[in-house]
Amino acid sequence: MTRADALIWLSNRSPARPDALVLKMMLSVRDCPAGALERAATMTETMGVLGVAALDAVTAEGSEGPELALELLAADAFVTYAFEAAAEEGVSVGPLVERLLHEVA
Repeated sequence: MTRADALIWLSNRSPARPDALVLKMMLSVRDCPAGALERAATMTETMGVLGVAALDAVTAEGSEGPELALELLAADAFVTYAFEAAAEEGVSVGPLVERLLHEVA
């Protein structure tokens, strides 16, 4: 998948997300390594990659406090969207859960 694919897919989600979350997620898509996105063959994988990358960014900062709330919400939203994409694409969620848990451990 490409950044454009991810952004287009995200723009078609309903209900609408708060503007601050939309911006944070767009920045997360922009900042995600291109190679990681290109290796994702499905939108399920793309959203999972973005969720893990967003969580990695939060934990790499080493900060605590309310300023991280939006970053954590973005990570949560990407993982939630990974499951939504899995339903749309007919992807089994069991392996997705195992992979995501392994990647963040």
